[in-house]
Amino acid sequence: MIRGELVNLRAVERTDASDLHRWFNDPELMRFWGVPDATESLSAIQQRIEVWLDEETRIGRPACLIVETLEAEAVGVVVLSDYRSDHGSVALSLMIGECDRWGEGLGSDTLQTTVEACFAAWNLHRVWLRAEAFNVRAQHLYRRCGFTHEATLRDATYLDGVYHDVLVFGLLRHDRDQLLSPAASARGDG
Repeated sequence: MIRGELVNLRAVERTDASDLHRWFNDPELMRFWGVPDATESLSAIQQRIEVWLDEETRIGRPACLIVETLEAEAVGVVVLSDYRSDHGSVALSLMIGECDRWGEGLGSDTLQTTVEACFAAWNLHRVWLRAEAFNVRAQHLYRRCGFTHEATLRDATYLDGVYHDVLVFGLLRHDRDQLLSPAASARGDG
């Protein structure tokens, strides 16, 4: 269990299939995740969980985290992918699957808690994520948590009959350390 201020993160379990199935079949959620037409059967979700569990065994850390409130209510998911041990890099995808909980700070705490685990517990050097250009909410979250817009992939996603740019954001351990340093806090940078 990885503890945050508002959420706890835990490795995905087989019993999470029904929550994941519900979230991954919600068109609004999946549009903001960049795959609005995706519908996945419960069986496909169960297979995906098995892949994540196998990956966890192989790399020695979770490949998927379930986001829970402090009261143990499952409210979201963080997928860690494109793990590159040779580069100390991982990609994150996060979703607060309970739309009625948006705006409560769960996304911010989820991202900050995940990033802290990536750097402190798993000794990674770089964390990155992406957002479609129309997902302004995600972009604000990433910037607020210290991520830098590194690239724009032009017309990289085709959704709802339209091509959309995809923005890539990254955070290096060094950047995070500077944000958290006492000198940065004294200057008002942190």
